[in-house]
Formats: sequence, structure tokens, C-alpha cells
Amino acid sequence: MMKVILLLITVLFSSMALSSCTNDEGDSDLDIITPNDEQERVSIQTEKESNN
Repeated sequence: MMKVILLLITVLFSSMALSSCTNDEGDSDLDIITPNDEQERVSIQTEKESNN
């Protein structure tokens, strides 16, 4: 009987630990930067610097 109680406690704490490891920010999509995106960002920065 004691083993069953300890097993249930272990399962309870394990489920609590797993449920707390969620992404609550709602940002489930990965932001993948392609080489083209990086090149555009650099060119936009250079244009801003040349305008100032």
C-alpha cells in the first residue's frame, strides 16, 4: 500500500513538472531567418545610416 501511495505522489509531481513546461507566450511558430532576410535587414540598416 505504501508503494502505491509513493507511486501516486511521484506521478503527481511528474505531471505538475511537465505541465509547467509550456510556452505561455503563445508564440508557437519558429522565427527562421533565411539568408535573404538577413541580407534585407543589413541593406535597410545601411540605407538608414546613409540617410542620417
